[in-house]
Formats: sequence, C-alpha cells, structure tokens
Amino acid sequence: MSYPALFETGRIGSLEIRNKIVKSPQSTATSNPDGTVSQRTVDHYKRLGEGGVGLVMMEYSFVDDDASKAIHNQLGNSRREHTPGLGWVVDEVHATGAKIGLQIAHGGRQKFLGTAPIKSATDSSWADVEGQYGVIPSPMTIDEIDGVVKAFGEAAARAHAARFDIVEVHAGHGYLITNFLSPHTNWRDDEYGGSFDNRARLLLRIVDEIRASVPRDFPLSVRVSVTDYEADGIPIEETVELCRRLEQHGVDVLHCSGGHHAGMEWEVSPWYQVRAPHRWGWEKIKHAVAIPVIASGSLVTPEVAEEIVASGSADFVSLGRAMLADPDWARKAKEGRVLEITPCIRCNDGCLHRGLNKGRSAGCSVNPSVTEEGRFPVVAADVRKQVAVVGGGPAGLRSAAVLADRGHDVTLYEPGTLGGTLRHADGSTVKQDLDGLVRHLVHEVERREIRVVRERADADVLEVGGYDSVIVATGAPSRAPDFPVASDVAVRDAADVRSSDPVHGNAVVIGGGLQGCEVALRLAEKDDVKVTVLESGSALMRGDEVFTDAERLPLFLDAAAVDVRLGTRAASVDAAGVHIVTADGESVLPADTVILALGRATAEADLANRLRGLGREVHLIGSAVRPGRVFDAIHSAFFTSRLV
Repeated sequence: MSYPALFETGRIGSLEIRNKIVKSPQSTATSNPDGTVSQRTVDHYKRLGEGGVGLVMMEYSFVDDDASKAIHNQLGNSRREHTPGLGWVVDEVHATGAKIGLQIAHGGRQKFLGTAPIKSATDSSWADVEGQYGVIPSPMTIDEIDGVVKAFGEAAARAHAARFDIVEVHAGHGYLITNFLSPHTNWRDDEYGGSFDNRARLLLRIVDEIRASVPRDFPLSVRVSVTDYEADGIPIEETVELCRRLEQHGVDVLHCSGGHHAGMEWEVSPWYQVRAPHRWGWEKIKHAVAIPVIASGSLVTPEVAEEIVASGSADFVSLGRAMLADPDWARKAKEGRVLEITPCIRCNDGCLHRGLNKGRSAGCSVNPSVTEEGRFPVVAADVRKQVAVVGGGPAGLRSAAVLADRGHDVTLYEPGTLGGTLRHADGSTVKQDLDGLVRHLVHEVERREIRVVRERADADVLEVGGYDSVIVATGAPSRAPDFPVASDVAVRDAADVRSSDPVHGNAVVIGGGLQGCEVALRLAEKDDVKVTVLESGSALMRGDEVFTDAERLPLFLDAAAVDVRLGTRAASVDAAGVHIVTADGESVLPADTVILALGRATAEADLANRLRGLGREVHLIGSAVRPGRVFDAIHSAFFTSRLV
C-alpha cells in the first residue's frame, strides 16, 4: 500500500518540503510559565520531526505581554528572551530532516485563563471564559489595535531570527483576528467594524506589517476558518474574498480549517462528526487562489489524506491529533505499515478533556507518552517471565503487546472475539475511528505472534499454566436493571450491540449516558429503525463525560431524528413493550428491540484474589480496576505492563 501523492516533494514559496504532510499546530502547554521553551517542548517537537512529517508547524505563541496569552504554559514569542529557546527547537527539528514553522497569535476573547485583561473586537463574551472570574472582553482601542499590528510584525521578525522556515498567523478558531472578521463577535461602528472591508482590515494590516518586517523570501502562512459555523458569522463568500486579498498582500500559503471554541464539534471534530468536515470550504478557496492550500480537520488516515492531495482538493494535508496519537504516522504510511499506525479516535479525552481543560499539558488516550517523550521507555525486562493476559479487550491487547516488547513469553486468553466491547464499532460510520483502533490493537498482537488461547481462563487453568505473572483485563460487567424484565422478551445489552446486527422497527434504548447515546446514534444510521432513548434524569450524559460528547452529541441525535425522552423512567419490560413512567403518568412504548444502556458495575475481584491466594503475581488493568473509557484501558495497560 503506497501513497504517492502524499510523499511528493512540496513547495511553499521558496521553501521545499520533503512531503505534503504538515503537523498541525496544537497547544501542548509544555512551555515554562513565562513562555520560554522547556526540555519537554524540545523533546516533543524533535520526536515529531523524527516521525517523517514534512513540516512541523509549532503551536500558537503569544505576541505581546498585554492580553494575547490565551492558555496556561503557552509558548511565548513576545520578546527577545523567547528567541533562544525557539531557536533550540528549530535546530533539533532541522536535525531530523523536517522543516519547522511557528504560529503567532493573539487569544482575543478566547483567553482560557479567564483573567483580565481580555481584549477583543467588542465586548462579545464567550460564556466558558466569562464563567471563570466574570471577566468580559474590553473592546480594543485604535491605539491598542496599532500595538497588536506592530506586535505581530515583531513576532514574525523574531521567528525569522530564530531560523524558522515559515511563520503562520492564526486568523481562525475564534481568536482575536476572527473576533474582528466575524459579524458574530464584531459590531464595531468604526473603521474596524461593519462592512467586510472594515472587518478584514486588522488581518490585512498584520500581513502588511509582517511583510515589511521579514525578507520577502520568508514564507508567510495564514490559518483561516472557512467559516465559524455561526448563523450570523463568517460566510464562505467572505472567506474566499479574504483569501484572494491575502494572496495579493503577499501570503504564500493558506491553512484552512473551521469553527471556533464555542462550536467545538467543528474545530476539533469528535468521533460522531464526519471526517474532513471543512472540505467543502477549502475547495472553494483553492479554486479562487494560485497559492497552495493546506487542508485541515479530521484527516486521520493515510487513505483520506492521500485522496485529498491526489484529487487536487488541496496541496498539503495538516494533521494534529493524529500525530499526537502516533508521531510516526508519516513514516509508517510511507513504508506501508498502515495497521501499525496508532489511530486517533477523535475522543478529545486525553488531549483536551483530561489534558488542557484540566490545566495539564496535552495528553492522548491512545499514546501515554505524548508530551512526555522519552520518559516512559519500554525496555527489555531483567528477567524473562511467563505471563498470562486474561481478556482480549483494549486493555488486554495493549498489555500483551507491551509485555512482548519487554521480552516476556505472553499468552492471551480470550474466549470471544478480540477487541472486547469495542467490537460494537464494527460497521458503523460514526464509530469508524474506534473500529480502526480495534483493528490496530489486534494487528499489534498478531504481528508479535503472541499466543492467543480461545478459552476462558479461570484460576485452575492459570495455575496449571504455571505463569509467573497474570494480568487481569476482564473488564466490568453491565449494570443490572432495577426493574422487571419478562423472561420471554429478548433484551439486548448495549455493550453487545454491533452496528451490523439485524435491528429493525422500533428500538428503545433505556439509559441516556454516553453508552445509550452512542448506540442510539449507531442504530439511527439504519434506514428502517426508529430509535427512542429513555432517560430518567433531566439531561443526557450527566456523568463525567468528555465535554464535546456532553455538549454536542445531543445535537447529532436530534439531527438523526432520535426521539429523546427525558424525565422518563422504565418501570418494566414485557411483550407489550417498555412500560414507562413520566410526570404525566404511566404508558407503554411499543418496542421491537429493547436495549439496556445502564452503565457498568464494579468488577468482581474473585479471580485476582484466588490467584493471589495461590501466591501468583497479579495485576488488574482497565475496567477490571474500575469502569472507564479507552484512555483508562490504554494507560493502565501501558504503565502496568512496562513494569512487569
């Protein structure tokens, strides 16, 4: 399997790049508090360069010390003291053969720190920021605008001095420049508001300032949102015209994505969003300009990326989360080792929900080493052991691979299909990313020729096997219903429902947590299924769900015509259907298929306790410890197994 278009030499202005693959800029929050580069920052970007990418676009850096810093431990480029560290990163990345660029930005109203001052086009506030300390944006004065224009020019000059190959202005995703471009956030009545010409004035002035501050052969990129996906926001026609003008003002490449933080299902599109959601927009831009276009947004697989470049849809592809998941994405694709690529599942859990949103550095559900590159090596064990892994779900599969890499003799016990409960993703468009993870995890076990025994392993079997160590990865059982279910009614457990299963007619899902919502969305893909979700509470997904799921998945359920009934309790299930109780009384909901999505209970520790009683070394991982998500399965498997 080859991807010839992806691995052609690329060119942006005077810059030659070894392929058409760009690492999209993403905040890592690994810098020192003053914005200077740390060793972790260097290690992260060096590792990306080693993975074979053509151009590493370094994360957004603040351009002044007034209000442009947006997030904790953000990279800085506001003064000369930042330049030595930036140059350090440049040298390390250049040594890998990759090119490197720096994104420069002003946070505008999306100052996640929530602290004053917050500067924007107007006092249009984003609730997530205002909710922290009650600070709303201050409309920028003309003098402040002049100062920001100058700051961008000086930041670009420092990037050139640090020997970056390209500099990029962040003019998308809801940050300051977008605050001026979008009518949704700009209702000024001076020369920076109102008409398109006025709203575009700030960005064009910044571009002119940069062009006056650096040599003409130093490439300049501008990242734009094709639209902010607001009803009263940026229309694509304005973005196309903006890009024409940017080309006229000396911009060398356009980096096209979309959305902003108040509409995260577009900016960092989650698993239930289509891949390449902004394609419709960047193609309009490409047809209007002669300079190259970089496509960005959920281009997670080599097949998707290759088709975009090969078809002429865009000139380059930009991947962000996909390269957090696997920094060797480009190298493995070039060598045809596609199933070895650890795929991004677009869960937004490790990178955002448990990462940046919690005030930590960026992480990754499927790559525990991201932003900690080199600190958790998997090395050969001092003593080779006979190790049994009990359970072939994501935790067991990942554990078996790590144990084999440490040189142990590994036997994996799984009576069912490898992949465990994640096998529900098979055949579903909305779960294609998770299905890719299952295929990867299984492949990693198969290519290591790990012994797989297709039977259930109890303590007696394991004792006879004489294993030195046992990894228990048996997952957690589904929670039993607290209402009666007639014995002659076929009720399905959500964990066992695959998208390919023959489900027809009225499907009633009992439980409105993530499990219930995701199975409902999968079933709604079928033409002949009418899906109803019953939730006793006042809202869906009331637990510790990933924020993009909790906030936006209900919108996709609505779009899929799923009937969501809140404040509705299932009282019983029999041949007549699901007997429900609401504030209005009792009724019966007819059902051809009833699916229980009641979550998972705590796993029993009987197997582990008995093995310990026999003197065996036992480790529990994944949901055998406590019910969790993919993040918990992969991380516990990795960190436990590297020490066995």
